[in-house]
Amino acid sequence: MLQDVTTAQAPAPGWYDDGVTADVERWFDGHDWTEHTRPLPESALRPRPTAVGASAGSGGSATATAGGSAGGGSWAPAATSPWLPGEPIPGLEPVDAPALTSTAGGVASPWGGGDLPRLGSAAVFGGTGLPAAAWAPTGDPAHWGWRVLASTLDQLFVIPPYLVGLLYMQSTTTFGVDVTGRPTTVPTETGVTAFGVGALITLVLWFVNRIALQGRTGQSWGKRIVGLRLVHEDTDEPLGMWWAFVRDMAQFVNSVPLYLGWLWPLWDARRQTFTDKLSHALVLRDPR
Repeated sequence: MLQDVTTAQAPAPGWYDDGVTADVERWFDGHDWTEHTRPLPESALRPRPTAVGASAGSGGSATATAGGSAGGGSWAPAATSPWLPGEPIPGLEPVDAPALTSTAGGVASPWGGGDLPRLGSAAVFGGTGLPAAAWAPTGDPAHWGWRVLASTLDQLFVIPPYLVGLLYMQSTTTFGVDVTGRPTTVPTETGVTAFGVGALITLVLWFVNRIALQGRTGQSWGKRIVGLRLVHEDTDEPLGMWWAFVRDMAQFVNSVPLYLGWLWPLWDARRQTFTDKLSHALVLRDPR
């Protein structure tokens, strides 16, 4: 008598073809496959017959018996909705992965958190293995006014020690004569020392703020307050200390001719100064 394995739920415990291992039966305990196997009976090595389901459309039910029409005594049950271990359960379709939808800036991630990179370019950047054509900046280019405010704040943070030292040196000068013998004011040794210390402190503050912090994080103290971010235009990552240093040292390029480079962000599509273009830098509104 054949084992009935056509129940709506899992079949009863027994020996079944697991659909993976050839020429053996595996013990099914009613819930999971076990490690116990045995060779298939000789009669079961023949190809499985195709279940006849023509009567399903007319409301009838096809049944299989040992000597019935489903293959002449074959072990395989032939029902309208047969189920064997190792085969998909009727009515339960596999869930496909969420589809990815193309967008202008990339591929929208079905899990949120921004767009995924667009593929299709062999060029890679930054050692990340992502295509160069896939990049799009995460934030809008900063308006000229916000950039001026951030730069002004940076100057206010670093320039006071220099100004204090200069003011002290000038206030402690004494009257003397220059090399030509004309009367003049001469700074004292204490005043010169105070000016030197103030200038050194300003230099250290400038390096920490504009080179170390801005190069490694993309934000100086002024940019952090205003909400701006300095990034490389090809990677959307901070410039690094070296390029931050080169960018600050080359700011004189913006003054030639007629300070035009400082005003260039007013009409430039990416709102870059001449120095930004030379160092491949972008100043963005920080979305975080």
